Amino acid sequence: MSLARLRPTVERGDHTMPVVQFITVALPVALGLVMIGTGGANFAGPSLARQNFALWGYPAGFHRVAGSVGVVIGLLLLIPLTSRVGAIASAIFMFAAIATLIRSRDWGHLPAAAILMAASAAAIAIHG
Repeated sequence: MSLARLRPTVERGDHTMPVVQFITVALPVALGLVMIGTGGANFAGPSLARQNFALWGYPAGFHRVAGSVGVVIGLLLLIPLTSRVGAIASAIFMFAAIATLIRSRDWGHLPAAAILMAASAAAIAIHG
């Protein structure tokens, strides 16, 4: 039995796609959708988001800045031509978020931020 036959695949219609290739496409898309969703929620500024940004020491209205940046990063991740830039930007953005959470001792939000940071790092690695 050849090694090629042992390679894991994901079914896609009448074709198969190697898992690595699937992850290469799916990870930036998933990360982009999460960034757009969280960015949009931050931009909309429900009371909890406004309270969190105040707790973290940011001025009133900063949730709109962070939300806008998150949406732009998400869009960059969704466009194949700009996906690498989006991955790098998301890592920088998440690094800043983690630094903010540590500085303000907001341990409750840290696990989600760390997961997104890891996904950002993986997206960078995918693009070489």
